[in-house]
Amino acid sequence: MTAALGVTAQAADNDINVTWKDSLRLETADGKNKLRIGGRIHWDNAFSSDDDYMSDGDTFRRARLYVSGQIQERYDFKMQYDFAGGDADFKDVYFGIKGVPALGNVRVGQFKEPFSLEEQMSSNNITSIERANVNRLSPSRSAGVMLYNNYADQRVTGAVGIFRGADDSYGNYKGDGYAATARVTGLPYKNDDGSQLLHLGVGYSHRDDDTASYKFSSDHAMAPSTKYKISDVDDTSLLGLEAALKLNSFSLQSEWIEADVDAATGGDLDGYYVQASYVLTGESRSYDTASGVFKGVSPGTKFLDNGGLGAWEATLRWSNLDYTDLNGGDEAESWTVGLNWYLNKNVRALFNYTDVDLDSGEDGSVFGTRFQIAF
Repeated sequence: MTAALGVTAQAADNDINVTWKDSLRLETADGKNKLRIGGRIHWDNAFSSDDDYMSDGDTFRRARLYVSGQIQERYDFKMQYDFAGGDADFKDVYFGIKGVPALGNVRVGQFKEPFSLEEQMSSNNITSIERANVNRLSPSRSAGVMLYNNYADQRVTGAVGIFRGADDSYGNYKGDGYAATARVTGLPYKNDDGSQLLHLGVGYSHRDDDTASYKFSSDHAMAPSTKYKISDVDDTSLLGLEAALKLNSFSLQSEWIEADVDAATGGDLDGYYVQASYVLTGESRSYDTASGVFKGVSPGTKFLDNGGLGAWEATLRWSNLDYTDLNGGDEAESWTVGLNWYLNKNVRALFNYTDVDLDSGEDGSVFGTRFQIAF
């Protein structure tokens, strides 16, 4: 990177253009080779109303660096590592080929399985500090192979992949488990400029592994959690339905997920959330038609730039997670009210108040903040 910044090649074919577009980007003059260097810092604070429910505190939820790029226009890659836990855990570590005849795009390595609208969204862009608690049922990153593409002038997306079982933080897995996961999304309605649209999607995953682990908590990473490990599992089936409506500055989003764990101590686990957001300053959430995923809010003005205030967004979410089929299980309902401040494209602050109601009677509330920079 240092050499690229300091050297200008004599031959035009070897010229490297260095630009800043929300992150550091390097690109050859012909546009066929690209390199992007970035990262994120998410610093969270929690203030609980009841010390018996959870203690006040702070945590670096994420501290990541990544390098991604494109080689000879057709091959892409990404290497992303998270240092928040004190070591370098793998996140996205993959490479792929674009435009393969009859297959579309191919991706190999460790990355997110194609399941759940909110899970597919970057943590830099999710509406609340944490994803809804039903997200505990959704698979995240696994090692495998995936085919993906979009159709009908980017009105339909499809992805299907084969993945190994649950791996460790370095992408390693030992065992004969596997998962087959697929997701299809569509835009039944979308106006010309994309300011209004209706998103529908469905995801399915069949998981053949002898164990299933779930970590349940309220909608805050620092809240108390219970980890369930179910042994002697025959298989697990996941079904997810998703819908979202965007009308200019207003958006409404909902998902329902069910996990059917076929085991003597398993059962049917399910949950859902409904969330609404309104950008008070007039901007709207962007949407990536190539992948069927919402992105963030791009503020029309930058904070302290010619008197700009950035963008402000009000949010409201109700979520439910029912795992009473498990031995000693519970049902959790959460209300979250939030206010998000986008100072510019790279910096935002989130303020959430969450009230949690558990069937077991252990209730609580927490005020949480996140200060975030992402590039």
